[in-house]
Amino acid sequence: MKLRPTRRALFFAAVAFLVLAGPLSVALWRLFPSLVTLLSSDTTKATGTSPEPIEPLEGPWIVALQPGHWRIEDLPDELSHRRGDTGAVYGDVREADINRAVAEALVPKLEAEGWRVVMVPATVPPDLRADVFLSIHADGSERPDRRGWKLSPPWRPSAAARSLTDSLRRSFSAEPGLVEDRDGVTIYMRGYFGFNYRRYLHAISPYTPASLIELGFVTNPQDRRLLTGDLDFWAGIVMRGLKDYFSDRKREYVEDLRPMDLRWVAAGPDGAILRRKPNETAEAVLSVDAGTVLIPVDRSGEWYEVFLRHYRRTVWVTENEVVVVSDRRPTAPRQPAANLRAAVELSLLHRHVLHDTPVRHVTKAGLMGYLPERRPSSNMAEMFSGETSGCRL
Repeated sequence: MKLRPTRRALFFAAVAFLVLAGPLSVALWRLFPSLVTLLSSDTTKATGTSPEPIEPLEGPWIVALQPGHWRIEDLPDELSHRRGDTGAVYGDVREADINRAVAEALVPKLEAEGWRVVMVPATVPPDLRADVFLSIHADGSERPDRRGWKLSPPWRPSAAARSLTDSLRRSFSAEPGLVEDRDGVTIYMRGYFGFNYRRYLHAISPYTPASLIELGFVTNPQDRRLLTGDLDFWAGIVMRGLKDYFSDRKREYVEDLRPMDLRWVAAGPDGAILRRKPNETAEAVLSVDAGTVLIPVDRSGEWYEVFLRHYRRTVWVTENEVVVVSDRRPTAPRQPAANLRAAVELSLLHRHVLHDTPVRHVTKAGLMGYLPERRPSSNMAEMFSGETSGCRL
């Protein structure tokens, strides 16, 4: 004889479940970060995964220079939305011309050191390996009083990328006539598409130390006078920074090339306070509830810098207020089938430039062959006929 539960018994069982499930679900949610951390660490230990080895480059130092916005119209389909980004303009003064001219002025200085030079257009050869990748730019603003230089390594920078940027910063800071655009580094500089191997096929290798340079503002009279003046001034600043960087580098320091291994974190049981700067007295920007997942992009001591997608900015949170919730790491670049042919062609071109062509031909007959025949004047003012009189924003 089978016993069938009555409707009344089912009703009371359902009520009891709901009463108990509420507190239980809250407790589980508070424990969720710790549970995920435990599971992630166990899985990692069980699989025994280890980072992929980094092969050191050989031969002379390889310096890849990218004049910002050069051949931007030739970007592949995955970056087609950026083809119209031709750079800042003030009257007849174009950022793209300044970027290219400064990069070209650097070439003979680099060659004189016996280093190998690669000029890179907007389309970065997939997985580009070099000892240094510099993307050279100038800025623009609706405020004509805004001026100054700034530098940025990629998100989650390697120790080498941070060291490169620090060396360049010291060199720029040593020039008394220049000012730094403090707090002017944007998420678009740090997430520059040429750096973004996690999202795009046409980007540098994770193991290429990189920095984006903004020389100054073409929309500011003082900066514009310098930007359209002596090219050796700017090339000398960058060259000093590179010499400083390479003076302390050895190719066998391959682990310095590995990007920061930052796992996702979540606010702890008591929530977390997100601050503007990495210190306890800095302005509190936002507070988040327990379990809120945060994506770190950098770290300084006990502080994580996390990206807030909705606000399009970064903030800082102390490690004492978060727990690691994911073993997720940056992924390998995607390889859309539509771009495969172009990727192969660019890779072959890159291999030819780096390995098969003498240095002098790299800069004049290789990728530099895309440039017009006329090289820019050693004084940019001659190109722009003085101080661009009559130019307006």
